[in-house]
Parts: sequence; C-alpha cells; structure tokens
Amino acid sequence: YQPCEPAAVREHVATLELRYRELVDLAGQRRARLEESRWLWKFFWDTGEEEAWMREQERLLSSEDVGRDLTSSLRLLSQHDAFRGELSGRAGPLEQALARGRGLVAEGRLGAAEVAERVREMEGRWRALAELAAERERRLREAAGFFQFQAEAADTEAWLEDALRLASSPELGHDEYSTRSLARQHREVQEEVRSHRPTIDALHEQAGALPPAFADAPGRRRQDLQDALSLYTMRSEADACGLWVGEKEQWLHAMDVPDKLEDLEVVQQRFETLEPEMNNLASRVAAVNRIADQLLATDQRNQESIRATREQLNARWDRFRALADQKKEALTSALNIQNYHLECNETTSWMREKTKVIESTQGLGNDLAGVMALQRKLSGMERDLEAIQGKVRDLQAEAEKLAAEHPEQAPAILARLSAIEAVWDELRRSLRRREESLGEASKLQGFLRDLAAFQAWLSRTQTAVASEDVPATLAEAERLLSQHESIRKEIAHYGDDYRSTRAVGREVTQGQTDAQHVFLHQRLEALDTGWEELGRMWENRHHLLSQAFAFQLFLRDSKQVEGVLSTQEYALSHTEMPGTLPGAEASVKKHEDFMATMEANGERVQGLVAAGRKLVAEGSLHADKVQETVDSVESRHRRNRDTAQELLGRLRDNWELQRFLQDGQELTLWINEKMLTAQDVSYEEARNLHTKWQKHQAFAAELAANKGWLEKMEKEGQQLASAKPELGTVVTEKLAALRGLWDELESTTRTKARRLFDANRAELCAQSCAALR
Repeated sequence: YQPCEPAAVREHVATLELRYRELVDLAGQRRARLEESRWLWKFFWDTGEEEAWMREQERLLSSEDVGRDLTSSLRLLSQHDAFRGELSGRAGPLEQALARGRGLVAEGRLGAAEVAERVREMEGRWRALAELAAERERRLREAAGFFQFQAEAADTEAWLEDALRLASSPELGHDEYSTRSLARQHREVQEEVRSHRPTIDALHEQAGALPPAFADAPGRRRQDLQDALSLYTMRSEADACGLWVGEKEQWLHAMDVPDKLEDLEVVQQRFETLEPEMNNLASRVAAVNRIADQLLATDQRNQESIRATREQLNARWDRFRALADQKKEALTSALNIQNYHLECNETTSWMREKTKVIESTQGLGNDLAGVMALQRKLSGMERDLEAIQGKVRDLQAEAEKLAAEHPEQAPAILARLSAIEAVWDELRRSLRRREESLGEASKLQGFLRDLAAFQAWLSRTQTAVASEDVPATLAEAERLLSQHESIRKEIAHYGDDYRSTRAVGREVTQGQTDAQHVFLHQRLEALDTGWEELGRMWENRHHLLSQAFAFQLFLRDSKQVEGVLSTQEYALSHTEMPGTLPGAEASVKKHEDFMATMEANGERVQGLVAAGRKLVAEGSLHADKVQETVDSVESRHRRNRDTAQELLGRLRDNWELQRFLQDGQELTLWINEKMLTAQDVSYEEARNLHTKWQKHQAFAAELAANKGWLEKMEKEGQQLASAKPELGTVVTEKLAALRGLWDELESTTRTKARRLFDANRAELCAQSCAALR
C-alpha cells in the first residue's frame, strides 16, 4: 500500500467540491423551473375551472324560458338575483388568478405569451358573461312586466264587463221607487267608471311600454304551436304514404302480365282493388301538400325541411302513378287482345250456326204452310243478321285499333279478322240465295213477316198494358203514368200498320178455302180482337194509374199535414207556465202567434180532407185507408185547436197571476225597506230627539199615504181569486203575507213613535231641571 500524495488528495477534494457546487446550482435551477411550471399550470387550472363555470352559466343565461305566467317569471327572476350574488362572489377569486397571470407575464416567466393570451381571453369571456347576465335580467323583467300587465288587464276586463252589463240594461223601473233605485245604481256605476280611468290609463301606458316581442307574444306562440303540430302531422302522413307506396311498388315490379285470359282477369281484379286505394292516397298526398303550403307561408324556421319532405313525397307518388299506369296499360292491352280472339271465336260459331239454319229451309216455300214456316224462320234470321253485322263492324274497328297499338301482333289480329269477314260473306250469300229461290212467294212472305211483326208488337204492348203493378211511391206513379202515355202515342203510331196489314190480309184470304188460308183468316180476326182489346186495356190501366197517382199525392200531403199536427201536439204538450211577468207576457204572445200559424195550416188540412173525400167518392182501391186518414187528421186538427184555445186561457190567467205577484213583490220590497227605517233605534241617543221625532212623524205620514197601495192589491187579489178560483190559494197566501208584513210595519212604527215621544219628554224634563238649578 502506497499512501497518496497530499497534493493529489487536495486536488481530488477540490474537484469534488467543484462538482458538488455545480450540482447544487443545477438543482437550484431545476427547482426554479419547476416552481415556474407549477405557478403556470396552477394559473391554467384556476382559469380552467372559472372558464368551465362561465361556460355553464352562459348556457343557462342563453335560455329562452322566461316563464309561462307571473309566478314562474318572478321565480326565474329570483333565481337570477341569486346568480348575480354568485357572480359577485366569483369576481374576487377570478381577479386574483388574473393578477397572478399578469405577474407571470411581467416577470417573463415560463409560458408568458400563453398566459397573456389566456388573461385576455378570460377578461373577454367575463365581460361577455356580465353582458349576457344583464340581457337575461332585462328579458326576465320584461316578461314579469308583461305577465303583470296581463293579470291587471284581466281584472279590469272583468270589471268592465260587469259595468257594461249594468249600464246597458234596458230596465227603467215600474214606479218611482224602483226608478230611483236604478238611477242611484247608475250614478254608482258612473262613479266607478271615473275612478277606474287612472287604472285604464296606466294599463295603456304599460301596454305601450311593452316590447314588440311581448306585444304579440300570445298570437305568435299560438301560431308557433300550430305550425309545429302541422309540421309533425305532415311528416307523419308523408311517412305513411311513402310506406304504402313502397309496398305497392314491390308488387308492381314483381308482377308479370300473363298470357291466359283467366290469369289476366285475376290480375285485373287486383288492379280494381288498387284504384280505390290510390284515390284515397291521392287525397292524403293532396292534404300533405296543402299543409306544406300553409307552413311555407307561416313557418320560417323549417323551410328547407318542409320543401324536401313535400318534393320527395310528390316525386315518389308521381313515379308510382307512372308505374301503375304503365302496368295497367300493359294489362289492358293483353286483355283486349285476348277478348278480341274470344269474340272472334264466338262470332264465327254464331255465323256458322245461322248458315246451317238457312240451309235447313231448302224444303220450305212451295205452299202457304211452307211460306209461313219459312217466314217465321227468315224473320228471326234477318234480326240476327243485323246484330251479327253490328258485331262484325265492332270487330273490324277493334282489329284496326289493336293492330296499330301492337304492331308485332298485327298479322295474327288481321288474319282473324279476314276469317271472320269470310264467314260473314258466306252467311249473307246463303241468305240471298234462299230469298232468290222463293220467287213469287216473296209477296206472301212479306205479308206474313209484317203480320208476325205486328202480332209480336201487339202481344208485347198488351203485356205491358195488362200490368197490375200498383206504384208504391209518388215518383213511381209519375213514371208509370208517363210510360203509359208513351204507350198511347205508340198505339196511335201503329194504327196505319194495323190498317195496312188488315187490308193485305183480306186480299190474300179472299176466296181461299184451304186449311192454311182459313187459319190465316182466324189470325186476322184475332188481330182485330186484340187491337180493340188493347184500347180497352189501355183505358183501364190509365184509370188505375190515375187513381194511384192521386192516392200517392194524398199520401205525400197527409205525411206533411200529419208532421205539422205532430209538431203542434208536441208544442202544446210541452208549453210551461212561466214564473215571471216578462216570461208570462212573452208566452202569451208566442202562443197567439202559434195559433195564427195553426189557422194558416188549417187550410192545408181542409185541402187534404177534400182530396181524400174525392178519392173515396171515386171508389179508389185505397178508399178505406184514405177515409181512416181523413178521419184521423180531422180529429187531431179539432183536438189541437181546442187544446190551443184552452192553453191560451191558462197562459192569460198565468199572466194576470204573475202581474199580481210582481206587484206584491214590489210592495214587499218597499215594506222591507221601510221596516229597516222603522226598526232604527238611534233614538236611544239623547241628541236631536226632536228632529228625529219630526222625521218619524213624516215617515208615519208616508206609511199612511201608501196604505192605499196595499188596499188596491187586496182588492185586485180578491177580484182575481173570485174570477179564477184555481188561483185562489196562491193569491190568498200572497195577500195574507202582505197584510202580515204591513201590520208588523205599522206596529213597529207605532212602537218607535211611542219610544221617541217618551225619550223626547224625558229629555225636555231633564233640560227643565237643569234650568232650575
């Protein structure tokens, strides 16, 4: 072991001391930077908390809720006052934090630029928060003022309605006392009106001071709610329409037009059920468009959404209708082609059948019997050929139309038409050949054809005229009469045909004795009999229909008259006796008008009775029912007139009773008012006794002067009870009550007079004694 040199040790120690001092310096610098960082982030932490609080308050202060009424508005204003206190409490800590930030910036510490920016940002946000709080307070106070104005205006409006009711009353009184009372009441109303003038002026000033936002707030709020409801309704209805369109679009896209007629008819039935649904949806789409037009005129906030919803629905609906029309057109075209081929087959079979019938007449036409048989066949054949010709024309037009619409199928369509025309030409040639083979028998054939046609018409007309149907309604009776008159004109028109056929028949049968001509002669005689019988049948039917028409008119008029009688019976059975004089007077006037109307309706009743008796005299089929109705109407009319007359007497009696009772009520009110004066005990005070005595004497004189009122009431009541015994109980009770009140009033008045006299005499005695002393 070699010991170190002292110089080396000292050098090593010096080196360590140097390193230690450097380490201490570095630690101090590190601590200073950390301290600066701590102050920096503490500043950001504190301002961050304040910023979060201010952001939350900004959200609350931006609320549009200012209350729904005065109570809720004042509650929000109270909450805002509490916020004002909290805002003042946070001002100090925030200012301290900002002061520390300014110090950091002044000392040039770490992050000085960021701190300076943060200080400016927080100062700006604080100012904005204060302005927002002031704006919130202004809106709350305006809302509170508006609701206060509403409450005061509602109270004033209620008072105005009461005052208007009193001021506009038509009542003017019925005597001096009642008129004075009404005049006093009117003066009181005038005083109240004058006293309320400042209140109304103040309301005008408040209304003028209200901001525009509150001046029209109720109407705007109502419109906003209505617009919102309409918007949601439009969207809901548009979604429902779109859902229906989507379902039907899938079905239409998946549908193929079948080739068989049976399958086509099935698809057509489904289309027929689709059309009513489309009509219903069209009305719903139109309703959505109407709502959209209204919203575009009133709702300025959702313009784009409204337009988009409407345009989307309309576009989808238009596409769906175009698709449905396309599918329907394809289906209709396929149906037309299949129906065309089916009709071609049926018409071909029809014509070939008629050709066979014509060929089967080759052995006829050599004698009268053959001609008659041939005539019967060919007459029917000619009518059939006319129908067949019309059908061929229809098929030609249909073929041209289908060939133009479906060029790819035109050859097949036209080929079927050519085959139809060939069969038609063959049928006509067969008929011409057969007609040409008849020769001389053509004249006889023509006569037999005309005879058969006329007999057929005669038979049809007789069947129509022989109908025994009786019309069940007036409209049916009018229709049958009109049809019957048309038959008369038709009979007159066929008169020439009858005479012509009869003349040719005599010529054909003259001098002929064979069985066929004898049979033809019998047909002509039957023709004469049928023609004459037709005229008699027409007259009989006309008589029956005329009676039925008259009976239906009678039924219509009887229903109207019975309705009037029922209305009268109801009114007569539901008329009540009013309990007031104006009501009783109005009831009498109303009943007199009712009776005048009854007299006017009596003419209708008499007219109905006369018409019914005429039907009975003419021997109508319904004579029993008509007579029963006439008797019922006459009985009810007489009963209603008697009941109305009796009711008029009772209403007039009630009018007199109500007039008596109202006079009694007025006298009762007067007595009760005077009773208050008579019961006044102010004479117990020993002051102005002599004056009070004089006033009481005048009061007693007033009672004596008005006693005639009571006596007049008693006289009128006795007369009324005597003339109307049924009213005697009510009148007697009222008179007894009035007499009792009057006696009580006189007794009270005499008692007060005696006590006033005694009190006055005692007062005079006391005064005399005082003078002696």
